[in-house]
Amino acid sequence: MAKILLLQFDTDPGCAAHREALSALGATLVEAEPRWPAFFDVLNKERPDIVVVSLGAIPSHGREAARYIKDGFNTRNLPVFLTDVPAKDIDKCRKSAPTAVIVERKDLHDAVYKKLMENLAGKLS
Repeated sequence: MAKILLLQFDTDPGCAAHREALSALGATLVEAEPRWPAFFDVLNKERPDIVVVSLGAIPSHGREAARYIKDGFNTRNLPVFLTDVPAKDIDKCRKSAPTAVIVERKDLHDAVYKKLMENLAGKLS
């Protein structure tokens, strides 16, 4: 079964919506706050297939978490999705984690589902 790591703060306005959208995918959902180094410990322990980072509560923490993941030797190839990115932070996100996919909350389920299917197809071929 696929595993998704959701990095968000409980105070994030989109917290419940993110959880609901990702839970509907039927994958194992693991949550942690995007605080260094705790999130990286969870990442290494859980070994998710996909990471979703919400920037809804504290955007700087989310950006840094995405950067650490994309710079990490063992984590740099993980698909990372950034959601609830404030318009003023889009350029900062593209610089700190250029391969992360920025997705609106309403499109989160479909974008992650598509990537899960691509991953599955790659494993079957």
